[in-house]
Amino acid sequence: MKSIWKYSLSFLVVLMVISFCGCSFVPTVLTGNNVETLKGWSFQYNKGTSDYSLFFGLLNKNDKYVSANVDVDIRIVNDEGEEVYKATKSVTPADFGNYTSQVAGEQFLAEIRISEKDVACGKSSNGTVYLTVYKDDVVRFDEVNCSALYCLPVSDIELIAENLPIEINVKGYNGNVESKIRIDEVSYSFEKEYTPVLKIIVSGTKIFGGSDSLSYDMVSYKLYDSQDCVIETGQLYIHSISNGDKFKDDSIIIYDITPGETYKIVFSEYSW
Repeated sequence: MKSIWKYSLSFLVVLMVISFCGCSFVPTVLTGNNVETLKGWSFQYNKGTSDYSLFFGLLNKNDKYVSANVDVDIRIVNDEGEEVYKATKSVTPADFGNYTSQVAGEQFLAEIRISEKDVACGKSSNGTVYLTVYKDDVVRFDEVNCSALYCLPVSDIELIAENLPIEINVKGYNGNVESKIRIDEVSYSFEKEYTPVLKIIVSGTKIFGGSDSLSYDMVSYKLYDSQDCVIETGQLYIHSISNGDKFKDDSIIIYDITPGETYKIVFSEYSW
C-alpha cells in the first residue's frame, strides 16, 4: 500500500495555485445527484498521529473530480473474521483535498480519519476495510473494500509458568543424574508489529554437578495453548556452567503466535 500525502487542504490555496500557475485541475463542489462514480479508495496507518486515513474520490458524469456531502458506512474485519471497527461518518466538501501518490498520481479525494483507539484489538494485524458511500436516496454506491496490511491493533498474550521454582534432573546416556537445574523465573516479550513473535527468557541456577559432567545441560519444555493443546516442544541447551552458577536463556522463540491467547510453558527432564 503506497503512502498518500496531502499537499493542499485549503480551497483558497487551490484557487491561488490555479491563478498563478494556470492549473486546469479544478475540483467542483456539487450536490449528491451530480455524483456518478466512486474511485480511488484506499486505507493507510499514520504512525506520527496514531490514526488511520480512509480515502475515496467522487467523479461526475464527465469523469471530473467533485466533492459532495455524503455519508459513509465503514467496517473493518481482520483476517481472523473479527469485526474490529464499525461506524458511519458524514463527509462534507471541507473533507476533500488534493493528494498525490506514486501509483495514482494526483487525485482529489475525501479523507476520513479514524483514531487507532477506536479500533478494537484482535487476533490479526491484517484485514479488510469495507465502505459504502451514499446520501439519502440521491446517490448510493455498492460496498467496496481495500486492504489493511500489518496495521490493525492486536491483543496481547499471556504466558503462565506454573510451580516455579522447579528442579530438573539432567541425566546422561546411561540414565544417571549428572547434574540438576533449578528454573527460577520465566519472562517474555510479545512482538506484534508484523508477524506475531513470542520470545521467552528462562532464568535459573545450576544446583548440582560440575561443568565437566556434561558439555551442556539439557532441559525439555512444552508450550500449551488455552485448550491444553501442545503447540511447541523443544529443549534448552545450557552450556558449560558449574554448580551454583546462574543462567539466563533466551533461545525460545515462537512464531505465528495467536494474539489474545493464554499460553502455559512446562519444563521436564529430557529423555534420551
